Amino acid sequence: MLQSGIVKSVSGKTAEIEITRSSSCGESCASCGLCPGITATVKAENTANAAVGDVVCIDMADNKILGAAALVYIVPVAALILGYFAAYAVTKNELVSAAAGFLLMAVIFVILILSDKRLKRRYTPRVTRILPKEDANGGA
Repeated sequence: MLQSGIVKSVSGKTAEIEITRSSSCGESCASCGLCPGITATVKAENTANAAVGDVVCIDMADNKILGAAALVYIVPVAALILGYFAAYAVTKNELVSAAAGFLLMAVIFVILILSDKRLKRRYTPRVTRILPKEDANGGA
Protein backbone atom coordinates (compact mmCIF):
# COMPACT_ATOMS: atom_id res chain seq x y z
CA MET A 1 0.00 0.00 0.00
CA LEU A 2 1.47 3.34 -1.04
CA GLN A 3 0.79 6.46 0.99
CA SER A 4 2.33 9.91 0.97
CA GLY A 5 3.02 12.17 3.90
CA ILE A 6 5.28 14.83 5.36
CA VAL A 7 8.37 13.98 7.39
CA LYS A 8 7.99 15.48 10.88
CA SER A 9 11.21 14.16 12.43
CA VAL A 10 14.19 11.98 11.60
CA SER A 11 16.17 9.91 14.09
CA GLY A 12 18.91 7.75 12.63
CA LYS A 13 17.36 5.55 9.95
CA THR A 14 13.80 6.14 11.18
CA ALA A 15 11.46 8.92 10.09
CA GLU A 16 8.18 9.98 11.67
CA ILE A 17 5.75 10.81 8.89
CA GLU A 18 2.38 12.54 9.19
CA ILE A 19 -0.15 11.00 6.83
CA THR A 20 -3.79 11.71 6.06
CA ARG A 21 -6.27 8.98 5.27
CA SER A 22 -6.68 8.45 1.55
CA SER A 23 -9.92 7.57 -0.23
CA SER A 24 -8.48 4.16 -1.14
CA CYS A 25 -9.08 3.05 2.46
CA GLY A 26 -12.83 2.85 1.87
CA GLU A 27 -15.58 5.01 3.28
CA SER A 28 -17.20 2.69 5.82
CA CYS A 29 -14.16 1.70 7.92
CA ALA A 30 -13.65 3.93 10.94
CA SER A 31 -11.65 1.37 12.89
CA CYS A 32 -8.23 2.48 11.66
CA GLY A 33 -8.61 5.96 13.12
CA LEU A 34 -7.71 7.71 9.89
CA CYS A 35 -11.07 9.06 8.80
CA PRO A 36 -11.02 11.85 6.18
CA GLY A 37 -9.10 14.86 7.38
CA ILE A 38 -7.65 13.04 10.37
CA THR A 39 -3.89 12.61 10.40
CA ALA A 40 -1.70 9.97 12.01
CA THR A 41 2.01 9.75 12.63
CA VAL A 42 3.76 6.67 11.28
CA LYS A 43 7.32 5.55 11.96
CA ALA A 44 9.00 4.30 8.80
CA GLU A 45 12.43 3.11 7.75
CA ASN A 46 14.03 6.10 6.01
CA THR A 47 15.56 4.32 3.00
CA ALA A 48 15.31 7.47 0.82
CA ASN A 49 17.28 9.63 3.30
CA ALA A 50 14.41 12.12 3.60
CA ALA A 51 14.78 15.21 5.75
CA VAL A 52 12.27 17.02 7.97
CA GLY A 53 9.68 18.77 5.81
CA ASP A 54 10.11 16.48 2.79
CA VAL A 55 7.03 14.98 1.18
CA VAL A 56 7.64 11.26 0.87
CA CYS A 57 6.03 8.09 -0.40
CA ILE A 58 5.88 5.27 2.13
CA ASP A 59 5.19 1.67 1.21
CA MET A 60 4.20 -1.47 3.06
CA ALA A 61 3.19 -4.61 1.23
CA ASP A 62 -0.50 -5.44 1.52
CA ASN A 63 0.29 -8.98 2.67
CA LYS A 64 2.36 -7.55 5.54
CA ILE A 65 -0.55 -5.32 6.58
CA LEU A 66 -2.89 -8.32 6.58
CA GLY A 67 -0.30 -10.41 8.43
CA ALA A 68 0.07 -7.79 11.15
CA ALA A 69 -3.71 -7.54 11.52
CA ALA A 70 -3.97 -11.33 11.78
CA LEU A 71 -1.30 -11.44 14.49
CA VAL A 72 -3.01 -8.80 16.58
CA TYR A 73 -6.67 -9.75 16.09
CA ILE A 74 -7.15 -13.26 14.73
CA VAL A 75 -4.42 -15.27 16.49
CA PRO A 76 -5.43 -14.28 20.06
CA VAL A 77 -9.13 -14.96 19.37
CA ALA A 78 -8.23 -18.31 17.78
CA ALA A 79 -6.17 -19.12 20.89
CA LEU A 80 -9.15 -18.26 23.11
CA ILE A 81 -11.44 -20.57 21.13
CA LEU A 82 -8.86 -23.36 20.87
CA GLY A 83 -8.07 -23.15 24.60
CA TYR A 84 -11.75 -23.29 25.49
CA PHE A 85 -12.57 -26.32 23.35
CA ALA A 86 -9.38 -28.21 24.24
CA ALA A 87 -10.03 -27.74 27.95
CA TYR A 88 -13.72 -28.60 27.56
CA ALA A 89 -12.83 -31.85 25.78
CA VAL A 90 -10.72 -32.82 28.79
CA THR A 91 -12.68 -31.40 31.76
CA LYS A 92 -16.30 -30.99 30.56
CA ASN A 93 -16.39 -27.94 32.84
CA GLU A 94 -17.34 -24.65 31.20
CA LEU A 95 -15.75 -22.44 33.86
CA VAL A 96 -12.41 -24.25 33.67
CA SER A 97 -12.64 -24.22 29.89
CA ALA A 98 -13.27 -20.47 29.78
CA ALA A 99 -10.35 -19.88 32.14
CA ALA A 100 -8.11 -22.06 29.97
CA GLY A 101 -9.18 -20.15 26.86
CA PHE A 102 -8.40 -16.79 28.44
CA LEU A 103 -5.12 -18.13 29.80
CA LEU A 104 -4.01 -19.32 26.36
CA MET A 105 -5.03 -15.96 24.87
CA ALA A 106 -2.99 -14.17 27.56
CA VAL A 107 0.01 -16.39 26.75
CA ILE A 108 -0.30 -15.40 23.08
CA PHE A 109 -0.41 -11.71 24.04
CA VAL A 110 2.72 -12.14 26.19
CA ILE A 111 4.50 -13.84 23.27
CA LEU A 112 3.48 -10.98 20.97
CA ILE A 113 4.72 -8.39 23.47
CA LEU A 114 8.04 -10.21 23.90
CA SER A 115 8.39 -10.46 20.10
CA ASP A 116 7.54 -6.79 19.61
CA LYS A 117 10.96 -5.55 18.48
CA ARG A 118 11.42 -8.35 15.96
CA LEU A 119 7.87 -7.94 14.65
CA LYS A 120 8.27 -4.16 14.33
CA ARG A 121 11.26 -4.66 12.04
CA ARG A 122 9.26 -7.06 9.88
CA TYR A 123 6.16 -4.89 9.70
CA THR A 124 7.74 -1.43 9.44
CA PRO A 125 6.82 0.64 6.36
CA ARG A 126 9.64 2.10 4.26
CA VAL A 127 10.15 5.54 2.77
CA THR A 128 10.56 4.68 -0.91
CA ARG A 129 11.07 8.11 -2.48
CA ILE A 130 10.90 11.85 -1.95
CA LEU A 131 8.03 13.52 -3.80
CA PRO A 132 7.56 17.08 -5.05
CA LYS A 133 5.98 19.29 -2.34
CA GLU A 134 2.65 19.61 -4.18
CA ASP A 135 2.01 15.84 -3.78
CA ALA A 136 1.64 16.13 0.02
CA ASN A 137 -1.13 13.84 1.29
CA GLY A 138 -2.45 13.40 -2.22
CA GLY A 139 -1.76 9.68 -2.35
CA ALA A 140 0.95 8.09 -4.39
